[in-house]
Amino acid sequence: MFRRNTAVSAVIIISFLLITDFPEQGIGSVDSEAKKRHFTFSYELSISDIPREANDLKIWIPFPLTDRDQNIENYRISSQLPYYTYIDPEYGNNILGVKSTGKIPEEVKIKLDFEVTRREAGPLTEERTDNHGADLRELGRFLAADRLVPIDGKIAEEAKQVISDDMSGIEKAQAVYNHLTQVMRYDKSGTEWGHGDALYACDTRKGNCTDIHSLFIGMMRACGIPARFVIGFPVPEERTAGEIPGYHCWAEFHLEDKGWIPVDISEAIKHPEKKEYYFGRLDPNRISFTVGRDIPLEADAQYGRLNFFIYPYILINGRPFDNAEYSFSFAQK
Repeated sequence: MFRRNTAVSAVIIISFLLITDFPEQGIGSVDSEAKKRHFTFSYELSISDIPREANDLKIWIPFPLTDRDQNIENYRISSQLPYYTYIDPEYGNNILGVKSTGKIPEEVKIKLDFEVTRREAGPLTEERTDNHGADLRELGRFLAADRLVPIDGKIAEEAKQVISDDMSGIEKAQAVYNHLTQVMRYDKSGTEWGHGDALYACDTRKGNCTDIHSLFIGMMRACGIPARFVIGFPVPEERTAGEIPGYHCWAEFHLEDKGWIPVDISEAIKHPEKKEYYFGRLDPNRISFTVGRDIPLEADAQYGRLNFFIYPYILINGRPFDNAEYSFSFAQK
C-alpha cells in the first residue's frame, strides 16, 4: 500500500488532529451515524543544502480538493517564496507551484494547513456523480491507455478471460474485481513493485496498491468501461498518533447510471472478510489528493508528466533535486 519515492523526495510532515469522535471498529464496519472523520491536515515541505550556484527553483505540490467524499476548508499556505495554485486541465487536480529565479535560499520551507471532513463512499446503490473536477464529457481520457497501463495485448486478453459480452457494466466490473482479489498478492518484495505497472502486475500476480489497481484500470478500459486512478494518504484507525509510512491509492470505474464507483482491491486482498465491502464502498480513513496518471505539471506539459502525483516534485536548474526528506504523522485530538 505504501511506497517512498526518492526521486521526488521532500520533507512532509502531516498532522491529523481528529475532531469528531470515531468508534474503535474495523475499517468499513462502523455504524451509519459515524461514517465520517474530521481532522486538520498539515503538509510541511523543507528543502535543504540547495547549491549556491542554483538560480532556478521549481516546486510542485499536490493539494486536495473538495469532492463528493471529502470537504477541504480553512486552508492556509505559508511560503517564503512566491507561490501560485492552479487546476491541471487534463484531470482537474489542484496543484500548488513555486517558481523562483536568481538568488535561491539554501533552505526553503513551505507549509500547508487545512481541515478535512472525509465521508464513507458508497454504498453501491447510491448514484455517484463526478467527484474530482473531471468533466464527464471527457470520459474518453479514462478509456485510453497510460504509459504503464496498456489496454491491449496481455491486459485485453486477461479481461476477455473473466468477462463476456452479455454482461452488464456492473457485472463486468464485479467479475474483474473478483478475479483480481483471487489471483493477486499484495507483495512488495523485489524492486519492481510500486510503479503502477499493469503488465508487471499481470505477469507476476503481485504488487502494491499502485500495481494492482493499474491492472484493474487497464482491464476495465479494455472492455470499454472508463476507469481512473486515485491516490492520497491513509488515516490509521487503530492508532491515536504516530507516523504514516506513505501513500495509499485505489480506483474508480464509471457507469452512466451510477457515476464513479470506487474499489479498493489491495485492501480487499489484505482483508478478505471485507471483499464485498470494498466493491462500491470506501472507508473514511483516508484523504484523496490527485486523480490520473501521466499527470502534466503545467498546462503545456513543458516539464514533463509524472507517473502519479502525491509527493512534491522539485527541479533545481532544470534537474530533479533529491537532497530533501519527508515524513508523515498524525495525532488524534
